[in-house]
Amino acid sequence: MAINLGARDRVKTLPKVNRRALRKYGEFWRALQLVGDALAEADKVAAKATDSKSKRSGKGVSAKSGASGEHWSTASPEEIRASAKTAHASLRVMASSAKKWEAELVSREWRK
Repeated sequence: MAINLGARDRVKTLPKVNRRALRKYGEFWRALQLVGDALAEADKVAAKATDSKSKRSGKGVSAKSGASGEHWSTASPEEIRASAKTAHASLRVMASSAKKWEAELVSREWRK
């Protein structure tokens, strides 16, 4: 007969589990998930975005803005997708490293 221990009981029975380190690791893992959610949202925005380049002209155009009258520009949908793809890859590397070192991270004190 297997005994199903809850999360609290498991923490009490595991040797060398630092509760503060376990809490910090949980916060770290949750932060990784939030970043992943934000990147998924960026992908959705990039999919809906259109590449419209409107030039500013007329009154108020300064010499700094150049001959075309552009003061600033936003990233194109392709640039957003490429940046999100790179960030997803980096996040996967970090998450896999966090899982690999989970036992070490929950057993030692985290630096302040």
